[in-house]
Amino acid sequence: MFNLEYWSVSKKGTNHTKNEDSTLALNKLKDLNLALFMVCDGVGGYPGGDIASQKIVSTFSNKFYSMVDNSQNIEDFTRATVAEVNKEIMEFASVNLQYPRLSSTLVGLIIDDEDYHAFSIGDSRIYKRDKTGFRQINEDDSKVWGLFKSGLISKREIMTQEGKNKITAAVGFSKDFELHQYSAKLKDYNQFILCSDGLTDFVSEGDIEKILSQEISVRERCELLLNKALDCGSDDDITIIVIEGTQDSQFETV
Repeated sequence: MFNLEYWSVSKKGTNHTKNEDSTLALNKLKDLNLALFMVCDGVGGYPGGDIASQKIVSTFSNKFYSMVDNSQNIEDFTRATVAEVNKEIMEFASVNLQYPRLSSTLVGLIIDDEDYHAFSIGDSRIYKRDKTGFRQINEDDSKVWGLFKSGLISKREIMTQEGKNKITAAVGFSKDFELHQYSAKLKDYNQFILCSDGLTDFVSEGDIEKILSQEISVRERCELLLNKALDCGSDDDITIIVIEGTQDSQFETV
């Protein structure tokens, strides 16, 4: 069995009246061989971002056990659940006209015994660190990501681009959506970080990797990453989940 420990932090940004990020952690590896982690970031610039992000994590939490009970394929489960909450958010906005662009990003990780499944919409990110290195697993749905993929800017230059927060997809944007999904085997040692752009818009990937590589607890890594974002001037909501695990019994499941 894959053993893991994790920690999460979430802090309201100084430019928001409330924290529009939501997070979910369901670790049921001991009894169900499944764990689910999510970070959702309500789209800024429109009212109700916190409502959208909370609806996503609530729906996934409520549906989690149905995936187990029905032995549902994980990719089918994630797509069906996103479709359900996408419809719910759009219907809510249609009858609550004060929320005309109600929407949220999402990034998630499901650990299924010896496999992991990552999925995302928007510009929240998931990174993986193992013996082969440190890398972002998913892709951003944003205009600046398109510039990066075209080779017009470097990955690091994304942080300094004007309009870096303009995303091209989110849950609630449209009835048609593209859910990015990624699956692979877990190796002997794995470390994941899920985060909103309150971290990645201000802290370089090099600095994130340095903090993750320190011989400290997952809680201390989370707190260092949060403080680094604040030191770098982040005024956005910041949400971070750090997950660390191995196939042996070095770590106790918490």
